[in-house]
Amino acid sequence: MQNHDLQKQLLAAQSTLTAKTRACAPRMLTLALGALVLTSACAEIKSAKPEDAEGLAALRADREQDNVLVEYQKVRKKEVQAKGDNPDALDNAAPLKEETRFKELWEKRKKEVYDAKVDRYKELSADVVGSCLTKAKSGASADDIDRCVTSTPAATIDPLKAGLLGLGVIGLAVVLFAVFRSARRRIDPVAQAGQKINLAVQQGDKETIVTGDYKGYVLRIEASAPEVGEGDGFLRVLVMSKVDPHTLVRFGPLAPPTGLDLPDLNAPEVHDGRVPEGYKLRLSPGANADSMLAGDLAFQLRDYDPVDVRVHDGVAGVTVWQVPQTADRVIEFIELAVTCAKQYPQA
Repeated sequence: MQNHDLQKQLLAAQSTLTAKTRACAPRMLTLALGALVLTSACAEIKSAKPEDAEGLAALRADREQDNVLVEYQKVRKKEVQAKGDNPDALDNAAPLKEETRFKELWEKRKKEVYDAKVDRYKELSADVVGSCLTKAKSGASADDIDRCVTSTPAATIDPLKAGLLGLGVIGLAVVLFAVFRSARRRIDPVAQAGQKINLAVQQGDKETIVTGDYKGYVLRIEASAPEVGEGDGFLRVLVMSKVDPHTLVRFGPLAPPTGLDLPDLNAPEVHDGRVPEGYKLRLSPGANADSMLAGDLAFQLRDYDPVDVRVHDGVAGVTVWQVPQTADRVIEFIELAVTCAKQYPQA
């Protein structure tokens, strides 16, 4: 029996993990799509105006004059030194600006810098170019301008687009939630079973509740959600009509799995050699449990081990902690619960 129990636990754990993954997928997809749409479509970066980019490029090219002058000064000092004259006489570079050679060199370099910068600046955002243009007009150096154009642009939100996209995301979420509910029901064997036998089904975050009349009996079926973690699964069928209100029966494991509120029935304990090892049987005077200890009903109950049967106050409840993986198996378990209830009919 221990090997059989282990196999059932492993299969149940595997099915629970698969169900959990499939059930959570629509929620994750909704969040991912919503975040992607809002981030990519609502946050806009406006491109710079061509005239602003051209103006910034022109100012940046002007700032290159000092660098060109330093290079030209070095060349001229070498020429003077080569003639045997004193190169220190050219320490003041200002007069060199008036030399024709420098002017030609400067005009050529300025055009090169402008051409190299203007296309790049046109690709920048309006707020970056505008900020750098203001700094350049205030006398910022070439290095300052180069650092400025590498700053991060500020994204702006279009309220109208944000509103429309928000509505779109809400609509998408509604559609995906409907898909999620449909998919969740398809992977929930208890919900499937309820639909097959025309009972009302309610699916919550933690439980599936199925209620209604079945073969003349009023039923309430409670089950864990299909995506619950390992060790938290359960299925309980409560037969709430045609049961003797004076009968007390407790038949089940000595220590049932925790997590469920099962009534502790105060009835005499019955010692019978047919009670399975690890199980307890309590019966009120006059009650009989022979059918649960031998015969077809006993055999069917053992198939769901560990299984708990409790009868009290006109209700017969049968609980199992391994939820059947198909709707047909759930219906078989419902039939089993009704059969147990029939053992203690209302007078």
